[in-house]
Amino acid sequence: MKLQGDRAERFAKKPDPACLFALIFGDDEGVVADAANALIKAWNKDDTATVLTLDEDEVKREPARLFDALEAVSLLGEDTIIRIRTKGEKLFSLMKEVLDLPQDRVAAKLVLQNGSLNTRSKLRTAFEAAPHAAALHLFADSDADMSDLVASYLKTHSVEIAPAALSEFVGGLPGHRSLANAEMEKLAIYAHELGRAVSVADVQALCETNADENARRAVLLALNGEPEAAQAEMDRVLDAGLSPISLVRMFEMEASRMLDAQALQGEGGSANVGMKLKPPVWKSDWPAFQARLRKWPTPRLTRLIERLHDLELMAKSPGGAGLAEPATRELFITLYQAASKAA
Repeated sequence: MKLQGDRAERFAKKPDPACLFALIFGDDEGVVADAANALIKAWNKDDTATVLTLDEDEVKREPARLFDALEAVSLLGEDTIIRIRTKGEKLFSLMKEVLDLPQDRVAAKLVLQNGSLNTRSKLRTAFEAAPHAAALHLFADSDADMSDLVASYLKTHSVEIAPAALSEFVGGLPGHRSLANAEMEKLAIYAHELGRAVSVADVQALCETNADENARRAVLLALNGEPEAAQAEMDRVLDAGLSPISLVRMFEMEASRMLDAQALQGEGGSANVGMKLKPPVWKSDWPAFQARLRKWPTPRLTRLIERLHDLELMAKSPGGAGLAEPATRELFITLYQAASKAA
């Protein structure tokens, strides 16, 4: 089954009951992640399923773990939903075996998140053709999409926003769904019980600060492997009141962008790679970005993103807020030390 755009998003929220395996892919990692979360939520209506996230490298190294999870029937009868994040065609051979499994042997559901896949992709074609499977192609948000998304999100949080303020807010978003989600959450918290509609001045006061730029500088210093400077910048932004979750999301955005760059270079598209990324890497910044790429090959980036997702989930769990800052600092130190030792 092949679905694109709005049809793919609707399917993620209300999947065909016969669908056991879903490939969700697109240019914007945040849009893909949102669709994957919607599909998992739809599969897990009663909130009783076990959601198992497997690492791409781990699955390649130990395929039996994936097949055991797919075929094992829980003693208590709850469902299992498996999530794997990957890039390109790396898991094609393994997924071909999964798609060929007889339906009566499959006891779990699987969602595979990927980046951009062209029409010649073997992985994409396999999911499109397989019974009990779906390939969902998601597109990056347009300005109109983003405006609708923000308006809907704020409405669900009982926040009113003036039309001019909505236009100002959407105009300042980075074109990356993960960061847009973070900014919407920040605006909703700011406007909770404000007692009036959010104004342009509110948006400017909330968003036009150097906090995000300082956090981004801290992230880049860590990925560069500059321990003293990275530690100092991290201390500065956290002591200034930036939430640990904002720093984690900044890490996720940068690591995902680097992962996209590795995939483009691996597919032979090395020309103008920086300008194909979201947000783009300008020519003047490319040498420093390329130096970071050499320190962070694809397997390390994949593991990093998994750890960042786990850290974000921990921070959002009951009682996790108090653990978020020390856990973020610990991960931060581990990363810049690893980068400083990388060739």
